[in-house]
Amino acid sequence: MRKLVFWLIGLPLAVIAAVFAVNNRDAVSVSLWPTPFSVDLPLYLLCLGALVIGLVVGSLFTWIGSAKLRVRLRDRDLEIRGLKRDLDKRVAENQKLVEVTEAQQALPPAA
Repeated sequence: MRKLVFWLIGLPLAVIAAVFAVNNRDAVSVSLWPTPFSVDLPLYLLCLGALVIGLVVGSLFTWIGSAKLRVRLRDRDLEIRGLKRDLDKRVAENQKLVEVTEAQQALPPAA
């Protein structure tokens, strides 16, 4: 399914980005207003760079926002592991009790 999504969405977007880059090679002057710095960049680099920076910042905010969920998931996982250990221990104890009970029932009655 992922490969299908890549071929249907990712590949056409890559082609569009390549065509955009080829057609927009003219240099533009980029300056940050309060600073005296100015940089001449190709227009495609400016646009695609802004998209990449937005993707990284959005991913970072999403990752930070899901921190509570990751902590809860880790706590639940530790709790489940502890409960499984406890269950296995109790099942083993129960099996021992069953074996002892069966052994006592197999003995002839005392005279």
